[in-house]
Amino acid sequence: MSSTRLTYPLISLLLFTCLLVQTPSVAAQEPGEHQIKAAMIYNMLRFMDWPDDNLPGQAPQMTICVAGKGPLGSAMGSLQGKTVKNRPILIQQLPVPPVIISGCEVLILSDLERASVSSLLEKTRTVPVLTVSDSRGFARSGGVVGFVLQQGKVRFEINQTAAQRHRLRISAQLLKLAQIVAETP
Repeated sequence: MSSTRLTYPLISLLLFTCLLVQTPSVAAQEPGEHQIKAAMIYNMLRFMDWPDDNLPGQAPQMTICVAGKGPLGSAMGSLQGKTVKNRPILIQQLPVPPVIISGCEVLILSDLERASVSSLLEKTRTVPVLTVSDSRGFARSGGVVGFVLQQGKVRFEINQTAAQRHRLRISAQLLKLAQIVAETP
C-alpha cells in the first residue's frame, strides 16, 4: 500500500515534467519581426491585382522571388504552399546578383546593397511585379512596398506611382492601412 502512495505522486510529477518540456514558452511562440513582415506580405497579396495580360498571373501558382539572403527572404519560406486567390505560393530563391527576373509576380529584395537594389528596380521598372523590401527608404526609391519600424511596430509604406508604373491595382482597403509615400529623385 505504501508503494501505491508513492507511485501516484511520482507519475503525476513525471507527467507534469513532460508537459513542461513539451510545451514551448510563450516567448518562443511570438513571431519575430520578419515573420510578421512575411505574414503582412501574404495578406497584402489578397488586396492586389495584376494586369490581365500578365503571363505569370496565368500560371497555376503565384511565384514569389527572393533576391538576397537576408532575414526577410528567409521568413518568406513560411509562405511556401499556402494559397492566395486560389493559387499556391511558390517561393523561388534567385541567385545573387539576379540576372534574369522572369516569372516573378512578387520580388522580395532582402538585405541587398543599395546598388543592387537600384539595378533591380530599374530592370523591373515597368514589369508587372510587386517589389517589396525592408531596406531603408525603399518605397521612396521606387519600390512599391517598403517596411518600416515605427515605435517598435512593423508598418508599411506604399509608393502609388511605382504601383501604377508596374500596372498593379491596390485596393482602397490596403491603401488606408499604408503610409503613402512619393518617390524622391
